[in-house]
Amino acid sequence: MNGFTRVQQSIDQKVERMIDALQQMSARERYMVIFASILVVVTLIGFSLWKMHSLADQQQKRLNGLKDLMVWMQGNAATMKPASDTQLSAAEKVQRVSQQQGLTIASQQMGEQLQIVAEHQNYAVLANFVTQLAQMGLSIKKMDMVSSNNQIKLTAIVQ
Repeated sequence: MNGFTRVQQSIDQKVERMIDALQQMSARERYMVIFASILVVVTLIGFSLWKMHSLADQQQKRLNGLKDLMVWMQGNAATMKPASDTQLSAAEKVQRVSQQQGLTIASQQMGEQLQIVAEHQNYAVLANFVTQLAQMGLSIKKMDMVSSNNQIKLTAIVQ
């Protein structure tokens, strides 16, 4: 409490000195000093509010740009592929595409061919899986889809 009292006394002393200085001035000077002080305070407050608004607007634009980038990346994540796709084996390509689609697959190597078995509830997911395999450069030799127990089972042989 003692520190608060000292601060209040210091402020009171400064206010008394300003009042004494204003009383020593003529009426015209007093009005000009008060008007100029009010103008400076209003200008400072207005400038600080404008600056805060400007910074908030910049951050909002940055946030919108990051959101747009995130949406674009989510939409194109399945089609993005590294430059070294040609070095991947067929099994690695199938594994990569299945991970992108969120599918669990079973695969078996048969010479140069690979037999794939995948199950999902949605036909579109399996169709997208097959499309992605084709885009990765795999050719589908045989494909079969069977629906049972609310699941669609995809069996394919790729090369």
